[in-house]
Amino acid sequence: MGASTQISLGLTEQELRNILTEELELAFRTEGDATTIHGIAHSIARVIGLDHLRIADQLENAGVRLKPAKPAS
Repeated sequence: MGASTQISLGLTEQELRNILTEELELAFRTEGDATTIHGIAHSIARVIGLDHLRIADQLENAGVRLKPAKPAS
């Protein structure tokens, strides 16, 4: 058996925590220290979106060609 290689895609755990913390702090400041479920959901969705962008960049840098997603109808 050969040595295994671990490949990481997307943001690291530390990056995810840092960005989510920043997004949640922004939501709390924007909504007056009593953020709503909507504010929390927005923060999480933004972090997931950033993670997807990082994954797309990493795949393209590895030579994987991505085609644009079809718009939702």
